[in-house]
Amino acid sequence: MSASCYRTLAAFIVAAMTLPVLGQTGASGQTAPCEVTPAKRQPQPYTAEFKITHVQTLSNGTTITSESTRVQALDSQGRSMSTTTSIQPYGDRTPTTSAFSQDPVAGTHTTWTSLTKKASIVKLPPEDRRHGCWQSPSGHFRISYPAARPSGTAAQSDASKKVPATAAARTVTRPVSEVLGTMTIQGVEARGQRWTTTTPVGEIGNDQPLVSTQETWTAPRLGTVRRVSDDPRMGKDTDELVKLDQGEPDPALFQPPEGYEVVAEEMVPCKE
Repeated sequence: MSASCYRTLAAFIVAAMTLPVLGQTGASGQTAPCEVTPAKRQPQPYTAEFKITHVQTLSNGTTITSESTRVQALDSQGRSMSTTTSIQPYGDRTPTTSAFSQDPVAGTHTTWTSLTKKASIVKLPPEDRRHGCWQSPSGHFRISYPAARPSGTAAQSDASKKVPATAAARTVTRPVSEVLGTMTIQGVEARGQRWTTTTPVGEIGNDQPLVSTQETWTAPRLGTVRRVSDDPRMGKDTDELVKLDQGEPDPALFQPPEGYEVVAEEMVPCKE
């Protein structure tokens, strides 16, 4: 915006402040002569590392523990990626890594895995054609976009959808929510909440109540930075942020490692 535009707009605001009723025009009867365009918010880059732990307790008291790591990153161009590295429970227990990266500027989705040392780069359809089902020619990647609607029509809201009268009635135990306050995790403030679900005696053949909990801690921009799920039937899972760098990520994170076989495909409409 030019300096003259700022001065004119400032004068208009001062004149408008003297008006007794909201919604009137300026003293001259004209609206503000300069348009103010909001600045587009630029993505805030970061690289985050999470530790994932699963602990299962057997009936004899034995515990089986497995661990994996996840790295996710976002750069200032809007590119995002996520990799998960885990150890195979059997065999030579060699760590394996699988990754997913998306580039909104280039319009591509990229996946790769250390098991096969192969990578797939899929070019998404043009934005004006993103409706219905699309897939890669190999069939390994498929996306279902919302169906295109005729102009002037609106999608049916969930509230307007009727539940069939024949649906079997069953007692549903609703989770009890509890606010946990705030906690600092790797230098960022996160807000916590816990949901507790109790399955009554006899609901699934159980002779005692089953109590399971889900606890989440969320931080601005990063989303969930800690999640703890504890279910006596499944075990305890913990997914927690252990390292955070809020600088620009290494560009190599968004690309398959060197030496990988790369296959590039352009998506086409599904044949079905």
